[in-house]
Amino acid sequence: MNVVIPFFTGFFAAVLGTLLPGILNANTVKISKEEGMKNAYNFMLGTFVIIALQTYLAVFFARIIDRSEVITSALREIGFVVFLILTIYFFTVKPKKYLDSEAPKSLVKRKRFYYGLLLAVLNIFPIFYYVFITISVLNNNLYEVYYLSNILLTLGVILGTYTVFMFYIRLFRKSNLEENFILKNINKIIGCITGIIAIFNLYKMIK
Repeated sequence: MNVVIPFFTGFFAAVLGTLLPGILNANTVKISKEEGMKNAYNFMLGTFVIIALQTYLAVFFARIIDRSEVITSALREIGFVVFLILTIYFFTVKPKKYLDSEAPKSLVKRKRFYYGLLLAVLNIFPIFYYVFITISVLNNNLYEVYYLSNILLTLGVILGTYTVFMFYIRLFRKSNLEENFILKNINKIIGCITGIIAIFNLYKMIK
C-alpha cells in the first residue's frame, strides 16, 4: 500500500494540475493535428523530462520547508487562500480559447522534443504546485518520502500528464472548444475540486 499511494498521489495531482486548458496541452493537440502523432509524442517526451525534474526539485524543497513548523503552518494558510481564490476564479471566468492561437512560424520548424523542453521550462507553476502537494503528504503522514516514493510520485505525475494530453487529443479530434460540453464546463469542474481542497485545508487549520 505504501508503494501505491505515492504513485496515485502523483497521478491524480498531475491530472488536476494539467486538466485546465494551457500552453502545453494546447500545443500537444495542435501538433498532433497538424504534424501527426509522432511529432506530438516527441513534444510530450520533451515536456516529461522537465516535469520530472520539476517534481524532484519540488520534493527536495518541500522536505526542507517541512522541517520548519512556522513555514509549514504559513504555507497551509497560504494554500487555503490560494485554493479559495482559484475556486472563485474558476466559477467566474470562461475557458480561454487556447487552441485558436497559432504558434510562431520560427518554432514550427524546430525539433518538437526541444520545443517541449522549452515550453515546460517556461512553465514553473508545477514546482510550487508539487511543493504544496508534498507538504500536504508529509503533514498527513500519507507515506514516507524517500528515493523510491519520489520515483513513484514522478512516474505518477508523468502518467497523469500523459493521460490528460491524450484526453485532449482525442477530445479535439471530433469537436471544437465551442462544441464540447466538458471543456465548456471545465472551469466549474476544477472549481469544485479546488473548493474541496480549500475546505480540507481550512479543516486542518482549525484542527
